[in-house]
Amino acid sequence: MDAMLGIPPQAEGRLASNLQIVLPPRVDFPPMLARPRDRASAFFGRVGALAWLYALVPIPLVTDWLEIGSLPTSPRGWITEIVAGATIAALVARVRRNQQALEILARCDGLTGLLNRRAFEAAIDVECARARRSRSPLSVVYLDIDHFKQINDRLGHAAGDQVLRQVSLGISESTRLHVDAGFRLGGDEFALVLPSSSKAHAMAVVERIRTFCAGHDPLWAVGAVDFSAGIVEFDLNETAAELMQRSDAAMYLDKGNRAASRRGVAGKIP
Repeated sequence: MDAMLGIPPQAEGRLASNLQIVLPPRVDFPPMLARPRDRASAFFGRVGALAWLYALVPIPLVTDWLEIGSLPTSPRGWITEIVAGATIAALVARVRRNQQALEILARCDGLTGLLNRRAFEAAIDVECARARRSRSPLSVVYLDIDHFKQINDRLGHAAGDQVLRQVSLGISESTRLHVDAGFRLGGDEFALVLPSSSKAHAMAVVERIRTFCAGHDPLWAVGAVDFSAGIVEFDLNETAAELMQRSDAAMYLDKGNRAASRRGVAGKIP
């Protein structure tokens, strides 16, 4: 294995064996109190887009009633109305499925399945506004894989894609379903939006991701692959753009300290 990836020579023969993973300490997240506005948003999210189109189903029956002043009086008339309504319902269902597929393509990263940058930019604005309104904590994490270009150059793009998938799987397995959100911003950059989470909680999530990756891939376990993380907690007086600037700066600070540590120079992150 190439030395540029940081694999100690003595570790090459035991990459996939005798790996002892130490789990980070458990951190309990504070309860999230759902507000009426949040409940309404969740309800309409479950109903889905274009649900109002189902109101077109009874249109044939209504138009006949308006024209002749009565409902169908024969079985044939009722069968006609039912078939027309069922046809409309089937067409509406198909339109909604196509719409949902387009929304997924527009919001998700094809390689990892995480949400993409477009979805992140929309989510960070919403979550900052919600945190400011409810005065609840919000943390954002900016992840960047270390030496990713070297991984692609030395091991090939297929190995690089696998590293990206491993990080995305670690994010999915380490965050709260329907609460937290993970994003691939592009290339080797990822982001986490963690509502109702302090910086300490976000740090625990990052360690869970790192531990998950180390437990499922020997390259991570021996330190050949790793990431740097910028972890920041939202200040109620700042904007979403300022929050992201701080997380970006924190990530580069972490990357610099990790590089100094690998060179044997004591690094200190404030």
